[in-house]
Amino acid sequence: MAGANLIYGVGMLDSGLTWDYAQAVMQNEMLEMVLRTVRGVDISDEEFAFDVVKEVGPGGEFISHDHTFQRMHQQTYGKLIDRRSRETWEKSGRPDFVEKAYARAMDIFSTHKPEPLPDGIQKGIDSIFEEAEAASKEKKLKN
Repeated sequence: MAGANLIYGVGMLDSGLTWDYAQAVMQNEMLEMVLRTVRGVDISDEEFAFDVVKEVGPGGEFISHDHTFQRMHQQTYGKLIDRRSRETWEKSGRPDFVEKAYARAMDIFSTHKPEPLPDGIQKGIDSIFEEAEAASKEKKLKN
């Protein structure tokens, strides 16, 4: 909220000596909530919905209104964090957050198809590596 714009260390354990897939997935879900909070509240006329306020009127309730229902899905609602009551969670077999995170990580590994790099980008990356390798070889020869 103070303007930080760098998130570092997602998935890291043991001062960065270890990296864990489940840790990364769990932290990603938590960071999505943080980033949603930092974005703030949209107070445009459409989002504030003066027409809905007028329609509902004093003493009315907004929770069952279509406008509210449609926008509630825009809020961060994690896929792994279980927000059900303890009783409901226990009746469903007490699903474990870490186990769900590992399962999600494995799903990402098996199904994710990254977008290909735009034309020319790979050539640029290769050029950077070639320059670095040449500079490294030159430095070794001087030593």
